[in-house]
Amino acid sequence: MEGYLFDTNHVSALFNKKSSILAKLKLLAPNTQIRACTITLGEIEAGHGMTKTTNQRRRDEYTAFVNETFFPNALSISTSTGRYYAKIIERIWNKHPKPTQLSTERHLVDLGVDINDVWIAAVAWEHGLALVTNDKMFCIKEVITKEEVEFENWL
Repeated sequence: MEGYLFDTNHVSALFNKKSSILAKLKLLAPNTQIRACTITLGEIEAGHGMTKTTNQRRRDEYTAFVNETFFPNALSISTSTGRYYAKIIERIWNKHPKPTQLSTERHLVDLGVDINDVWIAAVAWEHGLALVTNDKMFCIKEVITKEEVEFENWL
C-alpha cells in the first residue's frame, strides 16, 4: 500500500491527538500518504451543520485542522471511482440478493451498508490506499480482498 485513507472517525481521533493514532504515525516513513476523500470531508461538514449544541470554538478549531491537514490533498470522486463503487455494490448484491419486496435502499440499510462507506472504500481501492476506519463495514469487508483494500483500525 502507498499510504492510508482516513475515515471520519480517524480524522477526528487525529484532531483529538489520540495516543494510538500518534503512536502509529510515528512508525510510518516520513513520506507516507495520509489522506481523506471528499466523502469524508462532506461527512465532517454535514456533522457540523447538524450539530448546534457543542462548543462552537472547538468545532471551528476542528474545521481549521481539517482544512489545513486534509483539504489540500483530498481525493475526489471520479468516473473511475464510480467503477470501483459499482464493483463493491455488485459483489454485495450477489452475496446478499435483494428480496423482491424491498427497495434497494432498504435492503442495503438492512444489511448495515452505509453508502458513504462504499464510496470511501472505492476511493481507497482506486488509489491503492489502506482504509483506516473504526466502522465495522461487514458487508463491504466480506466482498473486498486484502489485495484490493486493506482495512486497519488505529483506535
